[in-house]
Amino acid sequence: MGENLEKTVFVYAETIRPGELVLVEYTSKEPVCLLLYEVLKYARHNGIPYVIVDVLDGLHVVRAQFRFAGLDTSPINGAQVIKIGGRLDTGRVLGKIDEVAELPILKRRFMELLESIGEEMGREPLIRIVIGATELLQQLESDPMRCEEFFASIIRPMVGNPRSRGLVFINRKRVEGPCIKEVEEISTRVLRTRIEDGRFVVEVVKSIYFDGYGTEVVFEPGTMGGGQNDGE
Repeated sequence: MGENLEKTVFVYAETIRPGELVLVEYTSKEPVCLLLYEVLKYARHNGIPYVIVDVLDGLHVVRAQFRFAGLDTSPINGAQVIKIGGRLDTGRVLGKIDEVAELPILKRRFMELLESIGEEMGREPLIRIVIGATELLQQLESDPMRCEEFFASIIRPMVGNPRSRGLVFINRKRVEGPCIKEVEEISTRVLRTRIEDGRFVVEVVKSIYFDGYGTEVVFEPGTMGGGQNDGE
């Protein structure tokens, strides 16, 4: 099932170092769940621990997309999850943070949960995957001071953290103001998705390695899907 695609994704993922923050910019027209699926497959294949940060029930929607696409949902069902806001538990929820509007509480609880998960998983740097960040940034866009507080207290300190690699998915058509520009500035790499000639293309538009610019991963029709689904 797409061995060349899997090899390409796996090889590129190996170049991402602990402490990096990778931003994936997508639009609603693109099946970005396919990229997430390959990332989760990479982590499981190589025994790399990962935690999913589920913001405002975004993970519930992604799991449904997996199921409809015929993809195995077990990488989500078995994932350790930090839940921020929302009502629908997806995966193995280890902790919930309901005070989304209270940034000091959000920061304290998030760091505590991340630290406890890191201790449980050992010294191996984990992959921190954020799903649903679009909705949170939309709430912050109207308040520049809170937006800056959010980045200063939570996002920037995570860059350079040797205990994890970050991956965040943001819909670039729904967040178009200073917030997404700030995420682009902070991120060590920016991947941008598009549909071209019936193919799903992921392009590197920013990288800490100059020769990485313009690198593309192409998802051909028929190379994904049809996997075993656990049926929940």
